[in-house]
Amino acid sequence: MLSHNHIEKIKQQAFLGYPSNLYNICQVRPITMGEILLPDSLYGAALDTLLLTEVDICKLIKEKTGKEPKIAEIKPLHYLLDSAAKDNSFLLELQKFFSTFITEDILLLPDYKAVVVGSPKEKRLITNENFSDFQDILRIQNVKKIKEPPPENESAIAREFRLKAEYRDSIKKKQQEKNGEVIEISELLEIATVYGIDCKNTTIYAFYKLLTRYRAREKWQQDIQMLCAGADSTKIKTNYWAGSLKEK
Repeated sequence: MLSHNHIEKIKQQAFLGYPSNLYNICQVRPITMGEILLPDSLYGAALDTLLLTEVDICKLIKEKTGKEPKIAEIKPLHYLLDSAAKDNSFLLELQKFFSTFITEDILLLPDYKAVVVGSPKEKRLITNENFSDFQDILRIQNVKKIKEPPPENESAIAREFRLKAEYRDSIKKKQQEKNGEVIEISELLEIATVYGIDCKNTTIYAFYKLLTRYRAREKWQQDIQMLCAGADSTKIKTNYWAGSLKEK
């Protein structure tokens, strides 16, 4: 599990375009907006695949087989490597997915349930024990919500109940997203250009954080104008744009 200090450091690095260290195993690099729009970019498929959770995999298995697997027995990295072992084309694809975010050589070892980074002699391995931290680095860099860490000494029964609850919540969330407004990336690029953001060379993390900051500044300016015009201060919740934007 990533510590608070580690998470904050990853955010800083992601904003400036520096890679983040997965312990002493590898460095995970943030992607720029320009890279994700290249014709041969694997970004979308790579991120979706590498961020699969137990809940996502449970849905996939149910869709394929019509049967709901025991969610508590699912391990995302093991599922990916087992799938790669059964399909050579997916094995090559999965290797490319890891290489999207890791610049060193990647070797998949499905039989050992591990991913080798760099020279095999160095024994730098991504395994089930550290894969969730690898996923969390990707989530931070790509402005995805980090999963809440499981309780310490979680029992098998408690884990099963927690994952089933996450499964139900994910279905509700998907329905809410369908009903919500979606802004296309092309529109976001237009908005960012108006704000003066360098879309091509800005990391995904910095791109979305800067958009949020610019919007906060606009709202603050509008709030101040309304207050100066005599609006009821008890009905306007203003938050200074140059301060913390975390919800209080």
